Amino acid sequence: MTEDGFFLFAALANEEVIVLTEKELKKLNRLQLLELLIIQTEENEKLKKQLEELKIKRAEEAMKISRLGSVAEASVQISGVLTAAQACADLYLETAKIRAEAIVAEAEKKADKISRGAKK
Repeated sequence: MTEDGFFLFAALANEEVIVLTEKELKKLNRLQLLELLIIQTEENEKLKKQLEELKIKRAEEAMKISRLGSVAEASVQISGVLTAAQACADLYLETAKIRAEAIVAEAEKKADKISRGAKK
C-alpha cells in the first residue's frame, strides 16, 4: 500500500511495466488476473535463474581469487628459491675465479722456476 492508501501491483510484461492500483486490480476479470499471474510467475522464474547464475559466477570468482592467492604465495616461495640459487651461483663463480687465479699464479711460478732452471 502507498501512503495515500492505494495498493500498487506491478508486473513486467514483454519488458513493459504494468502498474495497477487496488481499484484497477479489483476490476480485472479472471482471465486478466491469470494473465498477470502468469507474467509474475515468468518474471519470478527469470529472476530465480538470474540469481542462480550470479551465485555460480560469484563462486567461480571466489575460486579464481583463491587460486590467485595460491599463485602469489607460490611466486613468493619461488622467488626466494631463485634468490638463494643466484646467491649460490655468485658464490661458486667467485670461488672459481679465486681458484683459477691461484692455479694461474702457481703455473706462473712453476714456469718461472723451469725457465730459471733452463737458463743455468
